[in-house]
Amino acid sequence: MEYRKLGNLDVSAIGLGTLRTFDVTGDEDIAVRSQIVDNCLGNDINLIDTAAWYGHAEAVVGEITEGRRDRFYVATKVRTEGKEAGEAQIAQSFANLKTDYIDLFQVHNMIDWETHLPTLQALRDEGKIGMVGVSAMVREAYPTIMDLMRQGRVDVVQIPYNVLNRGVDEELLPLAEELGTGVLVMEPLQKGRYVLDLKQQPDLTPLRDYGISTWAQALLAWVVSDPRVSSAIPTTSRPERIHENAQAADAANLPQSFRDYIQKEAERCL
Repeated sequence: MEYRKLGNLDVSAIGLGTLRTFDVTGDEDIAVRSQIVDNCLGNDINLIDTAAWYGHAEAVVGEITEGRRDRFYVATKVRTEGKEAGEAQIAQSFANLKTDYIDLFQVHNMIDWETHLPTLQALRDEGKIGMVGVSAMVREAYPTIMDLMRQGRVDVVQIPYNVLNRGVDEELLPLAEELGTGVLVMEPLQKGRYVLDLKQQPDLTPLRDYGISTWAQALLAWVVSDPRVSSAIPTTSRPERIHENAQAADAANLPQSFRDYIQKEAERCL
C-alpha cells in the first residue's frame, strides 16, 4: 500500500468511506462492518471517513474501532446550521466515535461553513482535532473553497473526482498541489454506478500487467494515479471488496497513457 501526505498525516492511497454502507444497527450487519475494518487492517488501509449526516455510521465506526483506534486515522463532518447546533453535533461526533481526539473534522458540503470553520479552528488550536477541512459536491462551491485554501483556513478538501467527473482538474487540484492542501476523493466509482451501469464490458487486457483485473480497480487506479490525490475513499458493504480496492493502489503510478485508455473505455462503455 502506498502512503501519501494528507496534511500532517501519512494515509493510505485507498481509504474507506462509510456513506450509506455503515448506516446499520443489527448485530449481524455490524459484524460485517467489523470484518470490513479487519480487512482494512489486513490490507494496510489506515483512513476511515464518516459523518454525522450518515445516520448510524459514526457510532458503528466508533464501536468497531474501539480498542484499535490507534491503528486508524478517522475523519468526520459537521452538517447543520447555527453555532449551538454545530457545537452539539460536533460533541456528539466525539461521543459516537468514542474518542477525545479526531484527526480531521470537515464542514460537510459547505453547510453554514462561516459558522462552523471558526469552531473547528478553535478545537484544532485546543488540540482536540488534528486538521480542519471542507467537503463539497458541486462545482459552484469550488471558488469559495479555493479562497479558503489560499487563506490557509483549511488543511484538507474533499471533492468528487473520477474518470468522467473531472471538474476539479482545471483549477482546484493544481491549487492544492501548489499549496500542499490534502485532497480526499469521494465517489471514485460514482456511487458504484460506473461499475453497475455498464452498457458493455471494458477491455482490461492492456491493464493486466499493472495488476488490474476488475473494472472497479481500473477506476480506482485512474484516481490514485493522480499524485495530487491524497486518498480515495470508496464505500463498500462487502468485506471481500477491501482487498480488491487495496490492490488498485498497487497501480498508483499508472502512466498517463493508461489513464487515457481507462478514460476512453469509460466513455465507450458508460
